Amino acid sequence: MSTHSTGKQVGVDLGVRHLAITSDGEFFEHPKYFRKSERKLKRLQRIVSKRKKGSNRRRKAVALLAKLHEYIANQRKDIAHKISRYLVDRYDLIAFEDLNIKGMVLNHKLAKSIVDAGWNQLVQFTSYKAEYAGKQVIQVDSYNTSQTCSKCGQIVKKERKDRVHSCSCGYTEDRDVNAARNILHKAVGHVPTLKCGQLELNLI
Repeated sequence: MSTHSTGKQVGVDLGVRHLAITSDGEFFEHPKYFRKSERKLKRLQRIVSKRKKGSNRRRKAVALLAKLHEYIANQRKDIAHKISRYLVDRYDLIAFEDLNIKGMVLNHKLAKSIVDAGWNQLVQFTSYKAEYAGKQVIQVDSYNTSQTCSKCGQIVKKERKDRVHSCSCGYTEDRDVNAARNILHKAVGHVPTLKCGQLELNLI
């Protein structure tokens, strides 16, 4: 079953500061459900570890812990459903980065935030909704999407802490919006190039 065509395309950058950022400049908040429940989870885990194995009190503590994990998973699932529905209703083509999430989780500084974000779930939900609606999801190589200027194609080196993309061609944008535009460019095969006037100006 297909829904109405909008003729619109979008690139989506997945992040830890915001869950998703689009090439149209929309930001979807990262709910951080795991982070918000982390203290309660640790407390329940300590209770489970102190309870005698096989006892009713331990079984009750295990059940409470499992219930909290299920609650967090359902919250994460709910936000993924809402964002994926929003994207599929508004766009005919939705482009994501093909991220090596397993490899990224090895970075202990980012691991909890990445798992908490549920990037895979968002991409999966968007993909099956798009297929059902007769629309398209494309995943592209993530190489240099953050470093490339989506306006002219130059490489503009940034550290993780640098939140603004500012290029010598004059283009300035939030780094994640710039990345989302590069993701869309890759999906549709668009290669941004400098205009002659800009190139000459930059060479002077």
